Amino acid sequence: MWAQAGDDCGMKTLWTDRPDALDHLEALYKARRVRKAERDELAHYIEHGWIIWRQAIEPALIDRFAHDIRFHHEHPGMFMTTNHRSGQSRMKRSGSEPEHFESLFDLYVNLPSAREVCLHKRISRFLSLVFEAKPVAMQQLLFQRSNGHQVHQDTSVVTVEDPLLLAASWIALEDVREGSGELAFYDRSHRLPHYLFSDKTKRLNFAVDDQQAYAAELEDACRRQGFDYQRFMAKKGDVLIWAADLVHRSHPRSMAEDTSRLSCVTHYHPATTEPFWFRFHPDRRTIRPFRDRGAYVSCHYPLERAGKGMMAPESGLIDG
Repeated sequence: MWAQAGDDCGMKTLWTDRPDALDHLEALYKARRVRKAERDELAHYIEHGWIIWRQAIEPALIDRFAHDIRFHHEHPGMFMTTNHRSGQSRMKRSGSEPEHFESLFDLYVNLPSAREVCLHKRISRFLSLVFEAKPVAMQQLLFQRSNGHQVHQDTSVVTVEDPLLLAASWIALEDVREGSGELAFYDRSHRLPHYLFSDKTKRLNFAVDDQQAYAAELEDACRRQGFDYQRFMAKKGDVLIWAADLVHRSHPRSMAEDTSRLSCVTHYHPATTEPFWFRFHPDRRTIRPFRDRGAYVSCHYPLERAGKGMMAPESGLIDG
């Protein structure tokens, strides 16, 4: 159900979501806490719920990350992947044969190149301004192809203790071809009233909530409001950052389902809050710093036992 327009439902918000956000931004600029280019980017993010940077990540870094992904089979068992080929919802550990179909999770745990990309200095700086704290990467999804995700808001499926203290990045690791299931979003849709599920929270419970009805209501609300539907025809190295409640999806695919669309999505929260799953996984609460740019956590890997070399995932979501 929808909350009333303007009802914050008692939830903490980032300053970029407050009614006086543009005034606050101007004060930051006058105090020389943000540069002019940053002021302009933040103003766009406040108004639209997203910002796009073209060729923001250096080609050499993108190439190193893409190489590590394509050869992840050389480290069997060290990565957690989807199991779509078998039609299974539970995950599996990576194998020893080349695999370019399944999605991979939390690559920043084992791949330095993944950390360099998702906590790139430009991303870290922008999110630090939005969060007023260092960003913590809490979930990463590496898409080797489009998974056909339907319309949703991240607050429904990527949950933190303070639902709105969340942001995400989508980074193109190759040029996106039209028809490959490109990322799409509704401009300004982060301003919709809060959608509350059966337990009166923003968290979707797959056991009791109707995911299809939720998606249909989101789509209908965006169209009623006249929000512009945009597809992100990204080039290698392009970055899209979006706010917690921006409505987005994979645009319907017209090319073969195994068409490559190599891209990386990372979800972040400020260091001032915690992932919701910290409540249920006391052995997964270790926060690993990354340089001076932020940190990362994972519910799939035992970071408290991190040492030299790679570690295997130990998630309850994995078969076997």
